[in-house]
Amino acid sequence: MRTLIQGGWIVGYQDGHHAILRDGVVVLEEDRVIHVGPRFEGAVDRVIDARGKLVSPGFVNAHALANLDVQTLVLDRGEGGLASSAALALHGEGSAMFAGDHLAASARFSIAQLLKNGSTTIVEITTMAPARFEVSRDEVPALVDAAAEMGARLYVSHKFRSGKRYRDANGIGHYHWDEDAGRAGLEYGAEMVRRYEGTHGDRVRTMIFPYQFDACSADLLAAAKRTADELNVPIHLHTSQTLFEFHDSLRRHGATPVQVLDRIDFLDERTILTHLIYTTAHPQSGFANGDDSDLHIVADRGVHVVHCPVVYARRDRILDSFARYRARGINVALGTDTFPQDMIEEMRWAAIGAKWQDRDANSGSAADVFNAATLDGAKALGRDDLGRLSPGAKADLIIVDFGQLHIGPVDDPIRTLVYAADGGDVETVFVDGKIVVDGGKIVGVDEDKLRQEAVDAHLWQAEKMMG
Repeated sequence: MRTLIQGGWIVGYQDGHHAILRDGVVVLEEDRVIHVGPRFEGAVDRVIDARGKLVSPGFVNAHALANLDVQTLVLDRGEGGLASSAALALHGEGSAMFAGDHLAASARFSIAQLLKNGSTTIVEITTMAPARFEVSRDEVPALVDAAAEMGARLYVSHKFRSGKRYRDANGIGHYHWDEDAGRAGLEYGAEMVRRYEGTHGDRVRTMIFPYQFDACSADLLAAAKRTADELNVPIHLHTSQTLFEFHDSLRRHGATPVQVLDRIDFLDERTILTHLIYTTAHPQSGFANGDDSDLHIVADRGVHVVHCPVVYARRDRILDSFARYRARGINVALGTDTFPQDMIEEMRWAAIGAKWQDRDANSGSAADVFNAATLDGAKALGRDDLGRLSPGAKADLIIVDFGQLHIGPVDDPIRTLVYAADGGDVETVFVDGKIVVDGGKIVGVDEDKLRQEAVDAHLWQAEKMMG
């Protein structure tokens, strides 16, 4: 089928960057974009009138929370939120892990939320229970099933680790290590790659996911990277999320997390480091002001960083800064990592956070954060067919309604998107040329029923985790 979309503002791609086309057209054929321009003379099967609306590439959400968000259970319940919550840390093995219908509801609800807010490519992560070395082995299949049902583009991975952090009676952090559990998790993660890579019309791809730098031994991390290279898939890792992790690495290894990863040949252009807040450059890390040695390593190795500003702003932590990382030549993508799964909100927080940290109103421009949510996310995945509207690119796009009262006048459509819109303004979503969100509703899904299933699962989870 050939579809023509008549846009108000079209975010096309030209000469290596996005370019705004006013009152132009985008033409899709099957799963590809075949034309972007002022007009199209060929025959089409369907015309969609998007005048007065923004036609944009779908968001590449490079770190999306793909289950019901346990972090919301501990907001405002103590410094550090989830990371320091006794309520989560003291419960028994797997006490709040979903299974069966609850797991399916969690996966379906999360994928639905992500699509409705404009994320067409989803790099999933889920919250790992403190009492477990790895998650349920049913989780990856549940997420794949949900993405297949709703038409999402999904990067899925089984997470694992070899260490669990706990606090003693004096509040001092320690680790319990189980290398066998870590290796078993890695082996199952590799099995998931072999099972799901390229399935569902290549909408599902895979990654290797050692869960946290501080909860994986150097040997496990090195083995995980070798496995990812052998399987020819990316690897991603939570890194430098807390000051404790940063200074504990100095104590245990005599080096920062970035330096340790560099020593074991973990860092290259197929490596994604999520968060990477505390480096030698961060003013709270205790290094000389302006020490960019960690950032130079990351840039020189071609490593990608995923910035998730909302979840850490809630915990009084901030990247220093989005603009500084980009200025050092580091590719910075964006992810949600918490509810709401709204990439527009993440863009807004990324822009405002950069301005605040840099004390510069021009830092973290709307164009920069929009690039992070599209082109730079695609680059992190090694994809030149995502995050852009150009002939040959995947037909993954969104239509955002700019006709709402809260939008107001539109001078620059990207600034308007970042500073005035939200995920609720996403009206239509295409993935692989198929409409998966129409009129703001997931196609083929009873949203009221799905919401109730998610509420029931969340109530069960809250009862288990909060007592």
